[in-house]
Amino acid sequence: MEQDERLRDWMTKYTNRLYRLAFTLTYSKAEADDRVQDGFIKAYYAMNSFDHQRDPFSWLAKIVINECKMAKRRCFREIVTDILPERLTASTEEAVVRLSTNDEMYEAILKLPEEMRIPIVLYYFEDLSVQQISDITGIKEGTVKSRMARARARLNRSLKEEESYDRKTNSKCETTL
Repeated sequence: MEQDERLRDWMTKYTNRLYRLAFTLTYSKAEADDRVQDGFIKAYYAMNSFDHQRDPFSWLAKIVINECKMAKRRCFREIVTDILPERLTASTEEAVVRLSTNDEMYEAILKLPEEMRIPIVLYYFEDLSVQQISDITGIKEGTVKSRMARARARLNRSLKEEESYDRKTNSKCETTL
């Protein structure tokens, strides 16, 4: 398969999955689009170094994660100006992405620290094994497992807190009626 054809095939198969991964790291539709696009460009130029016997998604996910991290580092050096007015509400696209997969859970996942969020997203949303996550992130399998366990515990706590808050709010509403 020619290099251009292989890239087109990967873009068709993996763009949505890579976008979802990038969005969980950047919280921005436009930024996620840019990072996935940059990832595919880097993958195209580095395609000769890719072992074609391996799963391309793991390799592409690692590239996109690195692109997101590099963009975050570049952001610290940028000078912010007040040319454009501040956006007061989330964009429609961001709202749709949040609503598309179990609202409360996705919100809770987005609040996790990045070191916990990446393994959770790769494991539960992308159906990757602990070993594949270890390869992508460059951390040991045991570390991946412990981060996922801490993330699950934190998610459980935050969802229970939300549930108890909802119950308190509902009971107050019922007494005032």
